[in-house]
Amino acid sequence: MSDGARRIPPLRAGRKPAGRALLGWLADPRAPRLCRVTGSPGAGKTHLLTWLGEACTGGQVPEGQRVDAVLAGERLTVDSALWLLGRRLGHLAHSTEELLTALADEGRPVVVCVPDLGRAVHPSHLVAGLLRPLAESELVRLVVEAPDGGAAAAAFGAVVPEAAVLDLDRPEWTDPARFAAWAASVGGDPAAYPSPGAADGSAGRPAETAAELIARVPRHPDGRPDLAAADAALLGDLWTAAAKDGSAAGLLADVQLLTRAEPVAVTAAMDFVNGPVPDGWTAAGPALVGEDDPAVRAAVLRTRLIGMDDTAADRLAEVPAPWRAEWAMWPGSSKGWPGPVAGLAVGTGGYDGQLLLADPGGVVRTVDAGSGRPLARVALPDARPLRGLTSAPDGTVLLLDAEGTAAVLPEPAGQPGGQTAGAALAGQALQALQAVVRGELSALATTGPQGLPAVADDTGSVHRCRPEGGTVTEKLHDGPVTALAGTASLLVSGGFDGTVRRWDAAVPEPAAEPVDRRGSQVTAVAAADTPAGPVTAVAWADGVVRLRRPDADAPLDLRLGSQVWALAVTDGLLVAGTGEGVAAIRY
Repeated sequence: MSDGARRIPPLRAGRKPAGRALLGWLADPRAPRLCRVTGSPGAGKTHLLTWLGEACTGGQVPEGQRVDAVLAGERLTVDSALWLLGRRLGHLAHSTEELLTALADEGRPVVVCVPDLGRAVHPSHLVAGLLRPLAESELVRLVVEAPDGGAAAAAFGAVVPEAAVLDLDRPEWTDPARFAAWAASVGGDPAAYPSPGAADGSAGRPAETAAELIARVPRHPDGRPDLAAADAALLGDLWTAAAKDGSAAGLLADVQLLTRAEPVAVTAAMDFVNGPVPDGWTAAGPALVGEDDPAVRAAVLRTRLIGMDDTAADRLAEVPAPWRAEWAMWPGSSKGWPGPVAGLAVGTGGYDGQLLLADPGGVVRTVDAGSGRPLARVALPDARPLRGLTSAPDGTVLLLDAEGTAAVLPEPAGQPGGQTAGAALAGQALQALQAVVRGELSALATTGPQGLPAVADDTGSVHRCRPEGGTVTEKLHDGPVTALAGTASLLVSGGFDGTVRRWDAAVPEPAAEPVDRRGSQVTAVAAADTPAGPVTAVAWADGVVRLRRPDADAPLDLRLGSQVWALAVTDGLLVAGTGEGVAAIRY
């Protein structure tokens, strides 16, 4: 069965009538928002919903038959399901409330398919903590595998009483002749109609114990486990079995075992152990769950363990990865903690070799750029919540507060007692720029050979100073400009519209087309000049950070598990500020 370029995979075991019923439910806007697939063990519930996910995802699927996210229920917890669903819907969320708010703000209807719900760690907890709140949203439609009388079905309860029910034990949902032909083709028993699991003997196979699974892990010649050669699913089964028999804590002796196993299984096992490693896994969870590359998972987890468990971090550093953290500071870290980081600037002049970190409450601190070692607190004329900051070539620091007011720090480092000539010039330029702004200031940077200020506002416009005098304004974004960064050679802006625009200092007008576009709000941008050309970095609200280098054919995308509020690029380091702290990535 096909629809243009769309290919619908075959639905075997005579289940075409059930498949047509699900496609009809998807296409009917008047149908109940919850569809529950039920049936006895082996009835093919998981097979049917897995088929639906394969048939109804992708760009070629008509809107009325589209499934936006598939969550395989096996081993899921509320956390892992939330992280996976957020990733697949383009949102980074650490709670169900955050996800529901993001969906409401987006306003786009979504369909979520959950096969094998009964094999979640606690099906009723998953329903109560995530799926039932989703089902109560006018924007969400759910099709779930939840047999009558099971914990998952009971957890939905009377909250969604109008659920559609597709019972695969009923004969109308299975073609007898096609079932018999399928059973014969797989050497099964046609008399087991209408249960595929009973026909082919796949129902009720016992799970292996932790000891049996450990015995199947490949070994080096000296007898040590060869984790690199082990299958991720096998290691995931091992974590699941260890959690059940209470031996999960013992597996933490080698932290690489976490990053080489299926992350959903590891997440479930982390509920049974305590310590900095499980805490680091939970903090980085949205970046770990859904990441296919174990080397990247190792790099992400290591970033969260620096200063928290340096032995584990060192073990993870042995895994070759496309990037690695040079230093990081989180709450409780032995390296120190700057608090949430709302703004970052590469220090110049008296701050050379340093980074300036601003927290949302209005405190600015400096750290050594190469090591992250805390240095000092910058004196401000008054305490006020800050949105961002930037540094001019002579060390002049410019601040933007939460109310949209920009100002020059009166006493640059090394120049106590008054403003430098550069600071005075920056102040005059800011006044000229603010005079032409029609909206509220939303971002601030310095750019061009002189390092003159540039500002952006909530109307989508960017304003910069002309080297010869005067100002120039360009509307670059639909909606507010959310981030701005500059170097001697260019200005980079990011917007609520998800686009990234570039404006070269030597060119009167910005580039006609965005240099990047994603379906998520830009939260931070950074740029730096290098001998090979400019390096740029962009962060979006869904947690993706993208680094573009002139000497690389493709950008580097990474996630840390948190939304990135501020970025800086300096000396081969990408520094990311988040609501939990800060990390410096060597690229």
